[in-house]
Amino acid sequence: MSLQKENRLPRQSFHSPDVADAAMKAALSVLPLHAEEGGRREIVAECELVRKITEQGIPNDVASALTYTLRRQFEALALLDPVELQKGHWTFVSFPASLFGRSLLTTLATPGQTLLPSDYWEQGDHRPDDVKEEQRVLLHRIETERARRNPEAHPIRVVHVAWALIRWGNKFLLHRREDKSRPGEKGYGMVGGRFNLSDLPPAIQSQTEILQETFKLDSTVVAQHITTTLERELEEETGMFKDKHYSSKPFGQPLPTYKAVNGAGNRHAYSAYKFHLFQIKLTSAGETHLLSRIAEHERLTWFTAAEIAAPQRADGAAAYVDALHQAWDKDLEKNLSTASDSKASKPALAGESMMLDLPGTTDAAFQLGKPGKEKSVCPINRLGEAEWQLLMLLGWHMRDFQVRLNDDAGVRLLGNGWIDAPGVVFLARSLYERIQPILPGLVEIREDRYVSISVAPDALLFSAELFRYQIQGSSTTGGVFGLARLELGTPWGRLEGNAYERNINGNTVAVLRELERGDEPAGDWERSLREQLGGGVRSVGLRRLWSTKGNVTSLVEGLKRLSGTSLP
Repeated sequence: MSLQKENRLPRQSFHSPDVADAAMKAALSVLPLHAEEGGRREIVAECELVRKITEQGIPNDVASALTYTLRRQFEALALLDPVELQKGHWTFVSFPASLFGRSLLTTLATPGQTLLPSDYWEQGDHRPDDVKEEQRVLLHRIETERARRNPEAHPIRVVHVAWALIRWGNKFLLHRREDKSRPGEKGYGMVGGRFNLSDLPPAIQSQTEILQETFKLDSTVVAQHITTTLERELEEETGMFKDKHYSSKPFGQPLPTYKAVNGAGNRHAYSAYKFHLFQIKLTSAGETHLLSRIAEHERLTWFTAAEIAAPQRADGAAAYVDALHQAWDKDLEKNLSTASDSKASKPALAGESMMLDLPGTTDAAFQLGKPGKEKSVCPINRLGEAEWQLLMLLGWHMRDFQVRLNDDAGVRLLGNGWIDAPGVVFLARSLYERIQPILPGLVEIREDRYVSISVAPDALLFSAELFRYQIQGSSTTGGVFGLARLELGTPWGRLEGNAYERNINGNTVAVLRELERGDEPAGDWERSLREQLGGGVRSVGLRRLWSTKGNVTSLVEGLKRLSGTSLP
């Protein structure tokens, strides 16, 4: 008879605990044996086991129910030979398997005995990390095998999750997962986390059936209060508070149910997840608060949509967003890109028509406008040396150029071009007062400590006076064009220089030398230079190489030849 097809427990009578204990001791005495070495083993029919147990005075219904229960336990633990079990026979697969089975049954048959300390499975931060990890390893092994070997396996854990989509340009904020770092595991998830019972109002928490309700994937109670989970997780992970720092709204419908063996620490099992996504809109205070928090905590980092969709980022960091992969598949990056930008405001200056060159000296003018049509804009009163240096620091940082701060700088560089510098706010206010009449909104100051310039990075450039160029080679053999942005010193640290080099053909060498002399090159040379050098020139902060002024074409005014033989 095949025992695998038997799904029904034998009809049972009620018996005292003493009878149950006696039944387990009787079962222990008749378990088949296995040799410690070699393959010799006993094979016993299940009906024979029931008979031997009843011969020891155990009622037949108790003996049958116990044998069925033990068989399912031993079978689930892979202790019994599955081929013999199909024939209705019991035999252990190995001597260690027989030891495990006897250890379990001996403990069950002896009142008061346990396999583990009474507090082994208790939760709480007081539990030793090695115990938690041991529990996780055990649960991971059992649950992974259960899910893998049983296509119809049911999750035993239900998790409701609130995820925040915090988008900044083409980047999304992710948070290092609370679980410990493990080889091969993806370390970053979307900001947010699991629903907790404490997210419900006390009156609902106290309801008798509330645990049953929260363990439902389609729980209406959880759905009504999942925003509380979002708010709690945002406060814990970013320090932001609703209304003061952000507002939120749902991003479409919850994702389809996602199933996986997962869970932080020892909360690890085959789980069913319900993900609720929310778009976040920051306030002005929220922007600077979040940027400050990111600078303080390595757990927060930016991923582009493409990096989230990819197996890992260039530095090896990987996003754990398997639920998004399952729900959106190849459209993951596309769907993420439909989320609204979370920034509170747009740059005051953005786009080609509002490109801005910062002045190269204290008494020079700003250059504003489309290349070739830019206009000089000059403060009524010249900038002071310290004001100009602060402007350069803000510009360098907005362009993400390297800044080497002094140890005692009193300035902290945040993301998106902001600096945290309460000690220089008085200087920033002075800079603001000089620039505001001619370039409204360019200088921003928040909370008497955060300072930035409101211009899109790709629209921000620097005066040609801060650059040096070099042409090496000949019109016959070709050569190299080099452009260097100078290093600047400020009271807060060094603004690092940078260099751009490009191999050029002989014709380009000839064109550049003609421009150097102030001669008009022949042919469609402008298009050729833009295609070859335009992107590289802009990458180090220079608007363009040449200009036409008074019908005279030449290298841009203020650009000087580099002394020496090579770029720095």
